[in-house]
Amino acid sequence: MRARKFTPQVLAIIDEAARKVFNHRPVVQHRTGFKLLAKTPYGPVAAKYYPPDLTRSFKKLAKDYTTDLEERRQDKLVRLRARGKGPPKKGHGNRAKKGGKKR
Repeated sequence: MRARKFTPQVLAIIDEAARKVFNHRPVVQHRTGFKLLAKTPYGPVAAKYYPPDLTRSFKKLAKDYTTDLEERRQDKLVRLRARGKGPPKKGHGNRAKKGGKKR
């Protein structure tokens, strides 16, 4: 039994038909980026994972709105100041005690 030899034109037609039937990509010598384009985009998934921060919107609507974190920070500052361990008032820190410019 002798193997049949097809002409290059016939081989090209067969390759094109096989690509359409089996959903293959054409073989080229350069990078096509197909792997990157075939991946499912994860941008929308990441956007859904992190819910939008509504703090600014709430603060615009109600001026006295504070988050739990801010309330805890304020309470801690009140407790520290009661013990005398809080931050110094503006202009009374170590840098202010050092004096003005030296000439």
